[in-house]
Amino acid sequence: MKQLCWLTRIERSGHLPITVCELLYGNDPIQALLTADTASRYPYESGLVEISYETNRQGHIIIDALVAVPARISYELYSNAISRLNRGRLPLLTRFVGLLGFITDPCLQRFVSYWSTQPEQFNAFITMPASYQDHHAFPHGLLVHSLEVAELAYSNALRLHHSAKECQLALVAGLFHDLGKIYSQTEAGIHSYQTGAHECLSFALLASPMEELAREDWDCHRMLSSMLAPYSKHRSEQYAIEGILRNADHNSCQSARSHMLFEDKPAHFRFIKHGDRMIRRLPT
Repeated sequence: MKQLCWLTRIERSGHLPITVCELLYGNDPIQALLTADTASRYPYESGLVEISYETNRQGHIIIDALVAVPARISYELYSNAISRLNRGRLPLLTRFVGLLGFITDPCLQRFVSYWSTQPEQFNAFITMPASYQDHHAFPHGLLVHSLEVAELAYSNALRLHHSAKECQLALVAGLFHDLGKIYSQTEAGIHSYQTGAHECLSFALLASPMEELAREDWDCHRMLSSMLAPYSKHRSEQYAIEGILRNADHNSCQSARSHMLFEDKPAHFRFIKHGDRMIRRLPT
């Protein structure tokens, strides 16, 4: 099994074949066993780590491998995420941290550190639904949808040979494109989903990093602003990368809607009527 934990102490012994490390799983302390060789090869003393482990008959946690995770989020964010995501949703945190690791351009680092400076917004982002009844309309749905859009936009931009900076901008836009949906909770204290012009509210929440980006790299700011702005096919100026982002958003939404339509249907159902359209699938 694999799990994200926060390493607090690791013993390195030159005499015994087995040693101990101490971790935090959220706020819960864990003590685990690992080989002295694994401990000696691990380069850090603390921080976010992905462990591969198994539990023996005595209930001891045996670590097979330790993989350091780049310091993209603080311990506070990690702990909050563990406490708010149920066990089945914990892989979402691994995907989120992994995506932040792809953002290497210096001018975009402010969007990585943004979450550590806005823990209340992070908590809302990982818990809220993405819509009222349309798509990803369930707890953590906004996080799921944002990850899907960022992953699709980034991977497609790479495969279509866009520059490294454009690919990373598509990833950032995918993660933040629906950020405005948390505005009612973080700024007004309204904890139920509220409809509205969320694209405009995203700019309100991102005012500080966007202002900094404008001063450092105006062209980069223009491209990201264009991707985060409300979509309009009548705009006279658009970037090629925008189409990749819009398609990623559309595909995530459409896939979620089809899953929702077939959610309570038997496995042999091949089609279902939705409004004036017929939605089809292969029997599962």
